[in-house]
Amino acid sequence: MDAIRKLDVVKNRDAKISRQLLFFAYALTMRGVTMELEFLGKTLQNAFGVIGQTAEEFEMLFLPQAESEGNIEHVA
Repeated sequence: MDAIRKLDVVKNRDAKISRQLLFFAYALTMRGVTMELEFLGKTLQNAFGVIGQTAEEFEMLFLPQAESEGNIEHVA
């Protein structure tokens, strides 16, 4: 919020550039939401387990085929 308040657009109350300001605020907010969801996902993986032996093996299931081939040892 401090970064947004320091912008010239906010100080001058310039309505012409309000779309850019709105997008900037949205991007900052979504960054925080994404970080919280990543943390929640890792917490739930540790609490309830994942397909494979580790969370890293589970994440490899979502990589392109060439990157993930031969990395997963066991899927139950």
